[in-house]
Amino acid sequence: MTAPYSLTRFRPAIWFGVLLLLVIGVARTITSAPVFSQRPVLPYAITFDLLVGIPGLFYWLVVRRYHLPVSSLVGVVGACLALAYWLVLAAQQAPLQALYFLPAVLEGVTLLLLLAKGRRLVRSYRLAYQQQPRFWPCAQVAVQQTLGPAGVLLVAEVEMLRYALLGWWAKPEVVPQAQVFSTHRESGFTAFAILLGVALAVETAVVHLLATLWSTRLAGWLLFLEGYTLVMLLAHGQAVRLRPVLLTADTLHLRVGFVWQLTVPVADLVAVTPLRDQPTPALDLLNLTKLLFTPPNLLLTFHQPVTVHGPYGVQRTGRQLAVYLDQPQQFMKAVRLQ
Repeated sequence: MTAPYSLTRFRPAIWFGVLLLLVIGVARTITSAPVFSQRPVLPYAITFDLLVGIPGLFYWLVVRRYHLPVSSLVGVVGACLALAYWLVLAAQQAPLQALYFLPAVLEGVTLLLLLAKGRRLVRSYRLAYQQQPRFWPCAQVAVQQTLGPAGVLLVAEVEMLRYALLGWWAKPEVVPQAQVFSTHRESGFTAFAILLGVALAVETAVVHLLATLWSTRLAGWLLFLEGYTLVMLLAHGQAVRLRPVLLTADTLHLRVGFVWQLTVPVADLVAVTPLRDQPTPALDLLNLTKLLFTPPNLLLTFHQPVTVHGPYGVQRTGRQLAVYLDQPQQFMKAVRLQ
């Protein structure tokens, strides 16, 4: 019973892997043939297969089947772009040159959508402001509701840049009459994040210099990806400091840096258990401390499964959450009082 079930569950991913290898093999065969440089239409066909066909297969066979966020296509498109630069020779890369205008086109389309849906955006903002009179959270909700997946992506990018560039001067995000519990003061997060950032910066410089000897375009894309990762790491580091866990009289605001956040009534929290080691993996258990670079010290058990929200529309559901707090005993006492 177990083997057929597992095979059925992973069949879409297996099909995607087989078709992916088939597309790459056919593209490699065509680009290596002498006729490839003699037919101007072939570079366009190969580019279309790599940048549209493969992401389309990934969406149809993997994203829809396993209910992944649409934002997962961003990484697939980036990998396909690197694959296209590798397969298509420099002399036939005219179709790829048009991609330099892609960021400007996406930004223009987003602005046009905002203008076209301006009235709906204002209406969504006013409704959100009535429930929570704060500008930025209401703006996030309004943009996401109005633009859908494009709005989710736009909000995540703006949020990341906000923490990375302006987080140095920002104050911790707390609410009145809430008990604050930090997640970075007594752990090794700050030191590990600094060490990781320095190592990533050195790696970026070395990889860029080596890639420049092979392909300047590939070096440019690698520099962009490495720089993007550095900015995301900086944003996460600032968010860990600025977004502590908050406990009010009736609500628990659980936040893990730039990545995870959850707002749930305290009444739904049925148990708080101290941890001295990594918890035993389970289907309804979520470990939210991996990006804090430290083991969890508390296990939160809820009355029913809760949904933890992440950037780019990512969501995870579980009934138990493994978390880290600098003051676990104080948190346990505060929950008992509530």
